[in-house]
Amino acid sequence: MACDLPSSSRLNSSSYPHSLPLRLQVKKEAGENAPALSDDELVAMSVRELNQHLRGLTKDDVVRLKQRRRTLKNRGYAASCRIKRVTQKEELERQKTELQHEVDKLARENASMRLELDALRAKYEALQCFARTVARGPLSPGKVAAAATSVITIVKSNNHSPASPPFSAAS
Repeated sequence: MACDLPSSSRLNSSSYPHSLPLRLQVKKEAGENAPALSDDELVAMSVRELNQHLRGLTKDDVVRLKQRRRTLKNRGYAASCRIKRVTQKEELERQKTELQHEVDKLARENASMRLELDALRAKYEALQCFARTVARGPLSPGKVAAAATSVITIVKSNNHSPASPPFSAAS
């Protein structure tokens, strides 16, 4: 199947389009024999641009390109979902850490307030005991002094905590 054209003419068929035998001429329609699309171009083009590019292609090629585009788009969506999920997970872990620190801080404050409450209860009970002793009637000066001393001792020993307000035994 030799052609009568010189070898240099075979390479440049556009200069002699009608001189080639019919079986060697290439049919050129819109979209046919166009350069192949890269994956990025296929994903980035609009539907209108894609349809223009698909004109003149065979049904199988159209289906193949559309399926390829759908696969690539789904891959992109999946990647963005993975990124979003990882980002959300990191944010939730950060929030969890912050909240755990706050819970720990509140637990320490709660323990401190419980200690203060216990100290105030002890003072209250000592004062109540002293008030009952005084209210019972006349006591010998030694018993009153002993009761007052125990109340003052309890009040003074509990006053050393910085959170408790100053309190005097002589009310």
